[in-house]
Amino acid sequence: MDAQRVRQQLDRILAGTAFAEARRAGRFLRHVVERKLEGRDGEIKESTIAIEVLGRNASFDSKSDPIVRVEAGRLRDRLGAYYEAEGGADPILISLPKGRYVPEFTERRLVQSSGAGVLRLSVLPPENATFESFAVSPDGRNLAFTAALNGRILLWVRALDSLEAKLLAGTDNAAWPFWSPDSRSIGFFVPNKLKAVEISGGPAREIADVVVGKGAAWSPDGVILFCPRPIGVLYQVPDAGGSPVPVTSLDESRAEIAHGFPQFLPDGRRFLYLAACSRPGASSIRAGSLDSGSSKVLVTADASAAYAPVLSGHRPSLLFMHDGALIAQPFDWQNLELSGERAVIVPEIGYQRWNQARFSVSSKGVLLYQAGCAENLQLTWLDRQGKPIYAAGLRNDYLSINLSPDERYVAANRHDDPDTALPTIWIMDLLRENAVFRITDADLAVPELSAVWAPDCSEILFSRGDDRRMGLFRRVLSGGAAKCVLDTEGPKFPTHWSSDGQFVAYASQVPDYRYLHTWVATLGKGQEEANAHPFLKHSFEEINAEFSPAPGGEAPRWVAYASNETGRFETYVRDFPGGGHKWQVSSQGGVQPHWRRDGRELVYLSLDGMLTSVAVDLADHALSTTFEFGPPQPLFATGLRFLTLNRVWMNQYDLSRDGQRFLMNRPVEGATQGAITAVIPW
Repeated sequence: MDAQRVRQQLDRILAGTAFAEARRAGRFLRHVVERKLEGRDGEIKESTIAIEVLGRNASFDSKSDPIVRVEAGRLRDRLGAYYEAEGGADPILISLPKGRYVPEFTERRLVQSSGAGVLRLSVLPPENATFESFAVSPDGRNLAFTAALNGRILLWVRALDSLEAKLLAGTDNAAWPFWSPDSRSIGFFVPNKLKAVEISGGPAREIADVVVGKGAAWSPDGVILFCPRPIGVLYQVPDAGGSPVPVTSLDESRAEIAHGFPQFLPDGRRFLYLAACSRPGASSIRAGSLDSGSSKVLVTADASAAYAPVLSGHRPSLLFMHDGALIAQPFDWQNLELSGERAVIVPEIGYQRWNQARFSVSSKGVLLYQAGCAENLQLTWLDRQGKPIYAAGLRNDYLSINLSPDERYVAANRHDDPDTALPTIWIMDLLRENAVFRITDADLAVPELSAVWAPDCSEILFSRGDDRRMGLFRRVLSGGAAKCVLDTEGPKFPTHWSSDGQFVAYASQVPDYRYLHTWVATLGKGQEEANAHPFLKHSFEEINAEFSPAPGGEAPRWVAYASNETGRFETYVRDFPGGGHKWQVSSQGGVQPHWRRDGRELVYLSLDGMLTSVAVDLADHALSTTFEFGPPQPLFATGLRFLTLNRVWMNQYDLSRDGQRFLMNRPVEGATQGAITAVIPW
């Protein structure tokens, strides 16, 4: 791209209101843009930026000082704010890709927004429901979507020329719908199964077993290509069912760890898929084939892509995500070659890394999308009426959070770590504005999940590994390497560390890999290794376990948890350690229970996001064998919704010791994803 035009665009950005009083961000942007234009990409490094732009000395160490990563995040926010407002029509986009500091320059080409050539309309979910995932049929006439309604996730189908949506029976907990090539059937995932159902009606049928499905595609030859687990390769299976056979293999040279969200190309043999890598900036869209194990990298991207043989105003194109925008680039699918310039189709679309971007396109050129951005959450303290007190930190897309007992730190599970594409554990110091640092080992390419705090706040415990095998690790806040205390088969998602320091509760699918059960690891004083045993193990989900607080170093008396044994998640309490007595605390659905520090109150989230309080009677606590509690009392609507299983175990809120304040990682106002926009050739 012409350097003079880029410099003109840079000057236009720095003169805008988003950068009017942001001299540091302006210096950062000018530094990296000029180095890029001069062909000095190799000099655009974290250490160079820290010393030459941000005033750090020659001893700068990025592991202990996150200043460059923090400022890069702020710069991306300012660029986003500029292009959303006064720069909305600028011809050149200057962006700073996540995880890198070398800027990118692209030509903006917006799809027609008037009535010339396309019809735009908004598609709303059923009343009181919210969209979860969606796909347009190949013929462009129908929309399949999953939606949350009355505590259940269900699969619906709606003709785009109709205002009514039809609920498909037998689709509870459906996710990631995909269409048969004749547009008559819909495939979808439920926990542990891949299924299909005809849109005309009839029972859903099972096709294959999965752990957690991550996207699928259906060929004209009756082959379904799918990802059966979060880490691993793609498999093929006949649409009538059968034994799945692996199709792809991981490219170790690119640090690939997972393949997902495939789409067949017109010949029904070759396909696109997302190849997720642990190395920053290495994830890509690949083209593979059912007829050979070979594949080809097409473009760098960290969310799903699609081929559009017809797209209004464009040649046949590959649609993919780049820096939050939906991009189209001319694509010759027969020779697997990209050509020409990239064009911005939608400036901002919601997506999460290693996931399905929130758009779908038909073979007839009908495009559906949900606008939004990945970083649409922010930590906020609220009072008991739900009124914001103050916000903490920058906008984020954290998977989960955990507040330290002394309320100074937040352990955050990040999926946007600039040093790796894997989820990692970071610590935010709430007493120092925007002070965030990674606490776990930066040189390991292994997922890290679900940190919980020791009762004295001196260390955290978290899981490390994949769905086949995870270990529980302890890491002291003051430094040192993480130490493994439990290394056994299966996933482990820690949920709480008891107030006496002796027990850790975690969720695991062992031994059946069908349901998440609650396990307890015993960490005796001075023990190097933990002993673990199942506490709750039934034929349904039992998660979110949290021990009741106990005074004077006593063992916990109760365990609160969530279970879907009735068909929807409710909050329960059991005695500990026996677990033989059970009380249902919620009445209209409930997940993620938390105790107030004095044990006299239990709060939980209803399935529509209402924070609910239950008073606990501690009279004769030590002698009683019955848990005494009052009726649920709604406090306020949080804006959080927890209906799919992969969200329920990811904690998004906590409460202060006195129960008067609540820390929530909730959607930023105006950033939530609502209606689906349909762009129809006309």
